[in-house]
Amino acid sequence: MTLVGQAAPVFTLPASDGARISLASLRGRPLVLAFFRGTW
Repeated sequence: MTLVGQAAPVFTLPASDGARISLASLRGRPLVLAFFRGTW
């Protein structure tokens, strides 16, 4: 579990256009992560 003040773990997710985006590629830029639990 990541706690406040700790670095987020490294991960990569698909973008809406099919490209892969890594968290590391966004370092130094403003970022909001929103996680939603799917019910499907």
